[in-house]
Amino acid sequence: MKNTKIEARKISLESVVKNILTVRKISASDRKTLRLALFSFRSLTVTEKEQIKEVYEELKAGRLSLMK
Repeated sequence: MKNTKIEARKISLESVVKNILTVRKISASDRKTLRLALFSFRSLTVTEKEQIKEVYEELKAGRLSLMK
């Protein structure tokens, strides 16, 4: 599990969110990064929390799709 966490943090949350909002799709690796971020939600910056909330709102509104 530690290796997974380290690999996921190599890619910044900001770049993952930017990619999600650009292509309007959440890939499996994006989901993994978002999941790890949610597990450490208390340690995220205010900006990172806002980015996660933005993805959630877009997903809830049906403007994003999930890829397998």
